[in-house]
Amino acid sequence: MNGSRIFTATYHDTEDRHLARAGIVLRRRMENGKSVWEVEVGNETRAAHGGPAGPPREILDLLAAPLLGRPLVEVAKTRTRTNGDEVETAVLEGQHVITMVPDWKPKLPKPKPRPRPKKGAPALDRLRAYLRQQVDELARHDPGARLDDDPERIHRIRVAPRRARSALRTARPLLDREWAEGLRGELKWLGNELAPARDLDVLLAGLATDAAELGKPATTIVRQLESERRRAQKQLVAALQSPRYLALLEELERAADAPRVRTADAKLHKLARKEFERLRRAVRALGKSPSDEALHEVRKRGKRARYSAELAGGKQARRFAEASKSFQDVVGDHQDAVVAEERLTALVPRAKSPEAIFAAGRLLERQQHRRLAAKRSLPKAWRKLERQGRKAWA
Repeated sequence: MNGSRIFTATYHDTEDRHLARAGIVLRRRMENGKSVWEVEVGNETRAAHGGPAGPPREILDLLAAPLLGRPLVEVAKTRTRTNGDEVETAVLEGQHVITMVPDWKPKLPKPKPRPRPKKGAPALDRLRAYLRQQVDELARHDPGARLDDDPERIHRIRVAPRRARSALRTARPLLDREWAEGLRGELKWLGNELAPARDLDVLLAGLATDAAELGKPATTIVRQLESERRRAQKQLVAALQSPRYLALLEELERAADAPRVRTADAKLHKLARKEFERLRRAVRALGKSPSDEALHEVRKRGKRARYSAELAGGKQARRFAEASKSFQDVVGDHQDAVVAEERLTALVPRAKSPEAIFAAGRLLERQQHRRLAAKRSLPKAWRKLERQGRKAWA
């Protein structure tokens, strides 16, 4: 950086620090009479011109999930002087300097940590806290998913509604049935809107090494999938910008504060044990040569059992939830390979050269090997999880 500069930065957040909780920094910078709003999301910074009345629409749209219409307040103000590599920043209160910092970014007020349910807490308290975690996850990763800055963002905003939906299913004895099913339906809608982008992220990541080995013909196939991924991103952004999504976020936040209940309490460990028993029956029914559909159903039941354990809480339940990750990896690898085979098979008729057809065949063959390897790994993964399940739900 060359030359001398002076600029002021006014940092904003909600009263309860929802942006800070989501790992987001929002500021208005003034330099040479020009006003620019900047927002930091992960490693991305987006800027737009705007005045003191508030951030411009494009910034507010990006922050729709963490803000949810909440008003912004000023949380810090700085004046920075730079000269070459030298930086001097004053933290201000009004026009008075209250401290100096060695960089141009001050330490902003941190949000209060969310209270965690204590051991033996009522089921309703555990449910509210669990739903609150999912609200926070959506707020944290929604902006990055819109920017498409990291595939993990989309994974996280897809898992959060899935967890919330599972929790509402497990806690059905507690809840008003019509209300809970309505909310679960909206969460399912969101998951379906996010699925194409996430599935293509998984597919492209899984094909990357094989495609690199096969060279240019396989690269052509990857480019077709990348084109589909760009279309899926547009679908994702359209869903996140829709009034339906914002209404869902508001209802999920209300559910975390005060879900509609029909009874005072329920035994979450008992309900989680039932989910584990359903999973165990489904695994036992697989037989020696299970179909892809049956394994996919086991995968879904495994997720329900895992999320139910997370909701129930306690040391043994947590250990079961952690152990279930390995089982989920195996059945997840199988399903990912099934999806990859379907996608690659659909691409073969569109291949424009014998080399591309050959490359698609080789990629397809490797996915088939991956699917079979997952099947072979399933019995061992299940035995480990079943042992942990017996300990948790004895």
